[in-house]
Amino acid sequence: MQQLCIFLLCLLILHQCVAMPLSNQCVGETLCSFTLKDNYNQMTTLPEDINTRSLAPWIYQDKIDLNREPQVIREARCQDNHFGGRCNSALGLEVIPVTLRMPVLRKNSACFPLPSYSVEFEDITVACICASARTQEEIAQG
Repeated sequence: MQQLCIFLLCLLILHQCVAMPLSNQCVGETLCSFTLKDNYNQMTTLPEDINTRSLAPWIYQDKIDLNREPQVIREARCQDNHFGGRCNSALGLEVIPVTLRMPVLRKNSACFPLPSYSVEFEDITVACICASARTQEEIAQG
């Protein structure tokens, strides 16, 4: 994964218009072992219905961006206690979203009229957890 990111970033540094993959395929397919969609699926595949069984349940919402590959990313949205959450704030617990930085391809208009993409990273919420709340001292320490 890290090698893929470094490779793609090197291509972009060398020349902005070099990274012109077809659809969601990686640049230099022989050097890539998976597509962006495969990477996304690996990062977000969880046991069935874990989102409703969790102490900090979440629902999935489609995050749509027509200028990005993949165009649709399913993102977790944490539910608070009013919507069926079982993370008890009276016990000093809080719901915390779990976020990952995911590589995406962004359409690049700098090379118009040729279709080109640039690699960007987006923060995607993939789950929610129930954890003890941070104390004021912990917050102050960062």
